[in-house]
Amino acid sequence: MNTSQIVAATLLVIGIGMLGALWAFQTYGIYRFDGTAYAPGDVGLTEAQVMTFRSEDGFVARAWVIAPKPGRPVLISFYGNFAGIGPAMRRMAPLADAGYGLVMMEYRGSGDAGGTPSEATFARDARALYDQLDALLGTTVTPETRVIHGFSLGSGVAARLASERPSGAVILEAAFGSLCDYFERRYHGAPFCRVMWAERYDTRDLLPAIAAPKLFIHGALDSEVPIGGAEELHAAATGPKSFVRLENGNHADLASHGLIPAIIAFLQGSGLG
Repeated sequence: MNTSQIVAATLLVIGIGMLGALWAFQTYGIYRFDGTAYAPGDVGLTEAQVMTFRSEDGFVARAWVIAPKPGRPVLISFYGNFAGIGPAMRRMAPLADAGYGLVMMEYRGSGDAGGTPSEATFARDARALYDQLDALLGTTVTPETRVIHGFSLGSGVAARLASERPSGAVILEAAFGSLCDYFERRYHGAPFCRVMWAERYDTRDLLPAIAAPKLFIHGALDSEVPIGGAEELHAAATGPKSFVRLENGNHADLASHGLIPAIIAFLQGSGLG
């Protein structure tokens, strides 16, 4: 074997190793959900029901469900990484106290839900939840009274669902343009957006397909996903849109800095109050 062949073989081995490392990162290195198996009573939500639905691939998924008061819309909500469904549902519960319906899907790989987490499986589960919502609530929920909400990682799940199913409004809280943007910033410019082929959550690219009124809400002090990215998303969005900047909010604490009043004001302004 001559020198050029040795160099080529070495580069091939390095390339295969890098691809393997990236595959492992995308498969095992992203999702870090709370492993606690919550029940509604654990977080003071005795009115919530845990219900099951069958996803597009046959997986039996779970959702926590609080029915709306008459005439109120239903919020379909998706939580963030490093979280669990119990605390995530609890932080949104003031909306249920105000009469809004609240439905939250438990991610695969979260708590004791089983399954393997991925962008693709979350998208399947979210569509199935949307499509079976009437059966879960025992009543007809028209598309215009369905509000799709996502926080952080969940904003990517919400954006994909909103691009594939109609809704009355979409709320993207602490959202990023793409998950690869987050990793490029976290790892000091490493070219994740050029090499990631999965788990990208390209919300920026999905915006043209979302016709519903959109609320972008972000903490001015967000150290995980700086507010500038959300401002860029808002600028790129078309159609009815609003932006709320919570001056004292960081990333995961927006419920303590005006999140719920801002959501209610947006819904009322969109005719969904």
